[in-house]
Amino acid sequence: MPIAYCLLPIAYYLLPIAYCLLPIAYCLLPIAYCLLPIAYCLLPIAYCLLPTPYSLLPTPCSPTYIP
Repeated sequence: MPIAYCLLPIAYYLLPIAYCLLPIAYCLLPIAYCLLPIAYCLLPIAYCLLPTPYSLLPTPCSPTYIP
């Protein structure tokens, strides 16, 4: 497998970088979980503010919206 031999050194180079980024990912994960409900809350508002082609879709703001 010549391709595997070629990729092996690259993997060895990327491994320490991955180990370095892992704690950062663990740190950002709770922040992402915190922002998720806020994003869900802002999504309908964003749909309402979108220009005409999208405003035709049944959004809570449009008169055609049936819950």
